[in-house]
Amino acid sequence: MDKKYLILDMGYVLVKPTAGDWLVTPVLLKNVDMSKIDVNKAAKVMAELGHMLDGKVETLDEEKEMMMNFYTEVFKKLEYVISKEKITEIVDDFVYNVTDTKYTMYDDVKEELERLSKKYTLLMLSDNWPCGDLYLKQHDIDKYFDKTYMSSIYGVLKSDKVLFDYPINDYNIKPGEALFIDDKEPLLDIAVEKNLDVMLMDRGHKVHN
Repeated sequence: MDKKYLILDMGYVLVKPTAGDWLVTPVLLKNVDMSKIDVNKAAKVMAELGHMLDGKVETLDEEKEMMMNFYTEVFKKLEYVISKEKITEIVDDFVYNVTDTKYTMYDDVKEELERLSKKYTLLMLSDNWPCGDLYLKQHDIDKYFDKTYMSSIYGVLKSDKVLFDYPINDYNIKPGEALFIDDKEPLLDIAVEKNLDVMLMDRGHKVHN
């Protein structure tokens, strides 16, 4: 059966974090003296507090409040003294910055989306927040997607499995009609459970045959 739909992830499919980590942005690095931070401990703390970034977040203002709470708690657990003004600058950048200082778009994205949108209905399924939609709009690539499904809008992650049901039900997608493209193999396994065909996007060439 010919495919009708392409369902794309955002991170490491369309864009990558400029500084190498989604939560460690260039503005954070500018405002923090990293010589006073134990990087391994910081990674562990952020992972432990990751639950603070889950749940339903539907607006940019709600996202800003969530990120303020998150970064404030991160620095508290790291016992790193930082002003509220600097945390606010980090958060405002995270939520509202649509330039490529936060994300770097892969070179082929716009051309490929334009080409693919002429043949398929493009949908986005991403573990992301409202800032993801803002980025797509500001870079004029939202026009290629018939609809975007950001996890925070629905209050569930792709790993929760139910997020896949939204595009499947909205578009009445039948087995064989859609290809899901993601950079994480466990999520591809879930998509297969949902009767989607899958393709691994391996931008970093991490997977070897």
